[in-house]
Amino acid sequence: MLRSFIQKCLAIVILTTSLSLPAFAAEDYQIENQPQVIETVVQIQQKGILKQKDNGYLYLEVSKDFIAEALLLIDVPGRIVPPRHYTSKKGIGAHISVMYENEQILNEIWEIKELGQEYTFTVMELRTVKLNKDNKVKKLWLLAVAAPELEQLRESYGLSSKLKNHDFHITIGTQTPGKPQVKTEEILLEEIGEFEEAA
Repeated sequence: MLRSFIQKCLAIVILTTSLSLPAFAAEDYQIENQPQVIETVVQIQQKGILKQKDNGYLYLEVSKDFIAEALLLIDVPGRIVPPRHYTSKKGIGAHISVMYENEQILNEIWEIKELGQEYTFTVMELRTVKLNKDNKVKKLWLLAVAAPELEQLRESYGLSSKLKNHDFHITIGTQTPGKPQVKTEEILLEEIGEFEEAA
């Protein structure tokens, strides 16, 4: 009885928090013509290990090279900042989101038996999504992937095949217009320090 009450309270808190996170619809993206990026990332091993954070968030850990290589090759005006989960020591690095914690609570999924297993995926294309935050428009860069095995995993737990009805993806970074693009490891390390101080 108490456990059920606590779980419901936790679900409300998580749902409230998730509503404040930036969301985008499947049709809101734009395909970016950066063949040098795709040619490079398709050579990286397209598989990862299924992992879970303490809060329940389920993700596929993939090679950090997907972000590192793409950031060096994307040719656009403005600065692309890698995601905090990639630069922070406490972050989960490059990954593909598989299942949100609120989905697990609402569907009473208390154990994921597939943790530690390997799943494959295929990089499809480089995309951007416009984000409106604090009255500023920024671009989120991501690698869209096809992942039938992850779709089957979600379906096996009674969930929709795709997360929030959009393709699985690896977030590369956020583009801020007007600032020079980051190309060197030194500046990348400087940003890692900035993110750690802010965290």
